[in-house]
Amino acid sequence: MTLDEFRAYALPLCQSARRFNKVFGIGANKTATTTLGAVLHLIGLNVAPQALTELNSLGIHHGELNDLVSFMHAYDAFQDRPFSMKSYYAQMDALFPKSKFILTYRDPKQWFASRCNFARRNYGVDDVAKITESALKERMHVQAGYMYRMNEIDWFIDIDAQLQLTRSFARMFDEKYCIAQYQQRNQDIIRHFSERPQDLLVIDLTTESDTHKIINFLGLPADLVTAMPHANKT
Repeated sequence: MTLDEFRAYALPLCQSARRFNKVFGIGANKTATTTLGAVLHLIGLNVAPQALTELNSLGIHHGELNDLVSFMHAYDAFQDRPFSMKSYYAQMDALFPKSKFILTYRDPKQWFASRCNFARRNYGVDDVAKITESALKERMHVQAGYMYRMNEIDWFIDIDAQLQLTRSFARMFDEKYCIAQYQQRNQDIIRHFSERPQDLLVIDLTTESDTHKIINFLGLPADLVTAMPHANKT
């Protein structure tokens, strides 16, 4: 059976059996989020296109959710930005009750190496230290300046001992700092769902050969289990 044939078989089975609201992939970028999106599509969920999701989520960083929420009503599942950032998972948890959340993770050093490999490829450099602040500002994705703002939110800004915001471009590829932030966010997510463990799946997709853990977590029929469609490796 081809992937398209499996998707055609899975769609009515999944939609008739689902008892959850939405599915959110909330793991950090470079934790097999693209693979998760492929899995959710393959098993019969309507996964939001990533570019459209990012375009409709621009207001979320300023506390404006109307455009994003309106957009989200048309889809079953989401992954990557903005759900891979900060504590937006908590807002989605409040806005879409009875939803399921999947925290993809991988070994921290492997995650950081993958992030660096992805950046080197995208910016055409052999060392991430050669990526300049101006190059990041000029990078075009969704709209001018988008990538700069997203990285600023994720990596440049921190809080010092006096609870003051600090900003440093040098943090973007500081291994110790980035890994600490990555681990802290994962811990915060698990703590958030500590009283509802049935709503959170923590999974390293890079080590999984098939989708049975995801299918079991979503309460879907075992007939939907398939080989893991690993995608976008870096």
